[in-house]
Amino acid sequence: MRWLNHIRPLGKQFARLAVALSMVAAMVALSTCDQNPFHKAREGRRLSNLPPETFLFLAVKPDTVVLPGPSGPDTTIIGLDTTASRQVLHWWGEDQDGEVVGYYIQWDYQPERQWTTAEYDTFYLPIRARFASFTFRVWAVDDDSAVDPTPATMTFPVYNSPPEIAFRYRSNPPAPPGNPNVTAYTFPTRTFMWDARDPDGDETIVKILYALDDTSNWQELPGSARSVTLTGLTPGSHRFFARAEDIAGAQSKVISFPDPTDPQTPNFWVVKEPRGDVLLVNDFAQDQSTYQVQGYYEQLLRNIVGEGGYSVWEIGTWRTPVINPQNSLPYATADIKANLSYFKAVIWFSHLGRPNLAQAGLSLTQYIAAGGKVFITNGNEEVPDTAWTFTDIDSVFRLNPGGRLLAGVRVIASFTNSERDSALTLKVGKLIGNRVSALVPGPQAQVVYRMEPDSTAAVAVPYKGSPVVGIRYILGQGRCIYFSLPFNYCDGFGNAEEVLRYILREEFGI
Repeated sequence: MRWLNHIRPLGKQFARLAVALSMVAAMVALSTCDQNPFHKAREGRRLSNLPPETFLFLAVKPDTVVLPGPSGPDTTIIGLDTTASRQVLHWWGEDQDGEVVGYYIQWDYQPERQWTTAEYDTFYLPIRARFASFTFRVWAVDDDSAVDPTPATMTFPVYNSPPEIAFRYRSNPPAPPGNPNVTAYTFPTRTFMWDARDPDGDETIVKILYALDDTSNWQELPGSARSVTLTGLTPGSHRFFARAEDIAGAQSKVISFPDPTDPQTPNFWVVKEPRGDVLLVNDFAQDQSTYQVQGYYEQLLRNIVGEGGYSVWEIGTWRTPVINPQNSLPYATADIKANLSYFKAVIWFSHLGRPNLAQAGLSLTQYIAAGGKVFITNGNEEVPDTAWTFTDIDSVFRLNPGGRLLAGVRVIASFTNSERDSALTLKVGKLIGNRVSALVPGPQAQVVYRMEPDSTAAVAVPYKGSPVVGIRYILGQGRCIYFSLPFNYCDGFGNAEEVLRYILREEFGI
C-alpha cells in the first residue's frame, strides 16, 4: 500500500497543472474572440428613448358628448352649447422609460407654446363674439427632452354669457313692509353701488353704463367700476339706471332706482334743495310720526335764523320697530359727509332708541375737521365707540341708574367762566324717564355743562357730586358741542332758545 502514498502527491500536482492550463486557454480565447464583452474596442448598443404620452381631463356635464380625436388621446368636446369662457383643465403625462419633467401648452390664439411644470390651470378665453371655438393642446416632455409628437387636444365651443348686475345689498333704502308707495329724500349728492359679475369671468366686463332719468343718454364707466357718486342733482324727482356690458357686446338687464316693479324699495326718489346755513338732523325715529320734538327745534330755528335759514334731514330706521326706513342713514359715507357739508352748522338730536352717531362718526369727524360746527344732544344711555372721533369722551356712566331724573334740577353752564354763564344755565323742565349718561371728559375736551351738585339740588337727584353732561371739542377748524341730555327737556327756565342762539352765533359764528 506504500505506492498509494506516492500517487496522491502526483495527483495534486496534475490538478494544479490542469487549472493553470485552463486559465491560459481562456485568456487566449478572450483575446482572440470578437464577442468578448470586455474588449476595449467593444461599445454598448443603447436602446432608443421612447417619447412620453400626454393626457387631458375636463369635468363635463352629463349631457356632454365626448368623441375620440383623430390621433390617440386627442379629444373633441361637443355638445357644450353653454360652456363658459372660464375653463379649468387638468393634464398629465406618462413615460415608459423615464420621467415627465414638464409640459408645453398652447391655445390656438397664442403664437407660441408656453412651458410649465404645473398639471392644471384656470383659463379665461378671450371670446369676442356671441359664439366662438377654442382649441387647447398640451405636450408632455421627458427627462431626455423628448416631446410627445401627438399632443393631447381639446376643442371648446364657447357661448358668451351676458353679464349680471344688481344693486349692492342695503345700498338703496328699503320700503316699509308691504308699502313701497313712499318717497326717499336726498340732498343733491347720491352714491349708487352695485355688484357685477360674468360667468365668463368678471374681467370680461368692459363697461358699466348709467343714466339719470333719460335712458337715451348713457354715461360710461370702466368695467371694474362698482359705484358712482352723482353731485349737483337738481331738486325734484329722479330715477337712476345702470347696466353692464362685456367684451363681446352682450349687455346685462337694466336695473333702476326707484324700481316700480320692486316691492322692497320705495317707488319715488326726490332731491331736496339745501336751504340756509343750518342743518337740523332728526335722528329720533320714534318722533317721525308725530314730529313733536322736530317741531320744537324748528320753532327755535325759525326764531333764530328765519324760515329759510335751515333745512331738515330725517334719519329713519329699518331696524325693529321699522320707522321711515326709506330715509334711513345713507349707505355711502360720502353721502353722509356731503349732506353735512352743504351747511355751516349742524344740530343733531336723538333721544329714545339707537342713534346713528357711530355709523356717521367718520363723516362727522371729517366734516368738523374741515371747519364744520356740530351741536349734538343725545338723550340716550349711549356708550361711545372707536368711531366717536368727533368728540373727546374718555368714558361714560349712568347719571340716573334708576331711569328717572326729576324736573327742577339745574344744568350749570361754564362756556365763558363769567356771569354770562348764569344766563346759559338750564333747568330740567320735565321728568326724564329713561337712563342717560354722564361724561368723563377726555384730555382735549372742555367742560361746558355740569349737573347741579347733589348738595344744593332742590329735588332729589340720583347722582353724587356734579357730573359732566356737556363738553366742547375743537378739531381742526371746527368744533363739536356734545350734550348728553335731551335738550328739549331742559327748558325749565324758558331760555333754551337763548342757549341755542348763543351756540349758533357765538360758538359757531352763524
